[in-house]
Amino acid sequence: MAPYPPPWQLTLARIEGALPFISPELAECLAMASLRRLWRVHVRDYPFDNLGIAHNPGINASELVRSWCSEERRQFLSWIGRRASPVLAKAARQVLAAKCQTEGFTEAYTPADNALARLDALLPSRDPDGTLIEWLEELRTEEFDFFEGGSEMVQVGGFAITRSAPRGAAWAASLAAAIRPHLFGLGSAPLALAGIMPRALFREFHEEPLPALLRSALQTATDNAAADLRVMREAVTLADKQLAGRLYASSTAPQAWRMIVSLGPLTRAELARCLGVTKRTASQSVSSLQEAGMVRLRETDSAIVPANADLVPRE
Repeated sequence: MAPYPPPWQLTLARIEGALPFISPELAECLAMASLRRLWRVHVRDYPFDNLGIAHNPGINASELVRSWCSEERRQFLSWIGRRASPVLAKAARQVLAAKCQTEGFTEAYTPADNALARLDALLPSRDPDGTLIEWLEELRTEEFDFFEGGSEMVQVGGFAITRSAPRGAAWAASLAAAIRPHLFGLGSAPLALAGIMPRALFREFHEEPLPALLRSALQTATDNAAADLRVMREAVTLADKQLAGRLYASSTAPQAWRMIVSLGPLTRAELARCLGVTKRTASQSVSSLQEAGMVRLRETDSAIVPANADLVPRE
């Protein structure tokens, strides 16, 4: 008798079964929500010049549009715009437009290109688990940049302290795996499985076997993708219900809602650039959404956020 499939495969099968029934509006939301989640994982794993004892840029950097990591966000979005599927690439270009940024290129993303080339050489595949393990072994043994150290001893003010070692290029493998959904039989699905290749997979010493660590990462990634699908479907359904009689006031309100709920907090100016409309038109859209009780202004920075906290994708 064949063994039962692992839970992540069952979650993935449910996502795959829903894809034929996804509307263009839901596909747009999913792509932008995936981009937002990819950025959160990227901020968690990227070196950011290895700042501080923990080499961590801080929690405020993890929100895609609001992040103060402007140049790194530009390079991140530019790479996705060049390498990802059309629907995800379009979402990346919209965020660039929202921030008044153009595409850029940096050699810092060479590890991501190398990881993607190695992964593409192993495709197509009918065994995602086995393919990822084979790919992981290649990166661990043949690409030195991907090595993740444990800790290191440094001198600070005459004292020796132990801190986290500089981060490697696990972030590059994570990006490469995320933009290849057809590795999992999802074809050109409008979503990405963020966080499949965490830093723990590239450490020299690990408490659990690599296959077990990979299965855990796959379960987390598929659970997050399923959660995004559920939340975005609820958001699109809410817009159909709440805005049915309000389109006379603003025809762009539904699209504005989809961007706010999937990309995260946006100012009116950012929303206007993202939509490709005037600030006045964007303001009319926001007013329609406020009248429908769908959005509110955040007090700290006047950014527009969903009024219902349940429609904010969880980490």
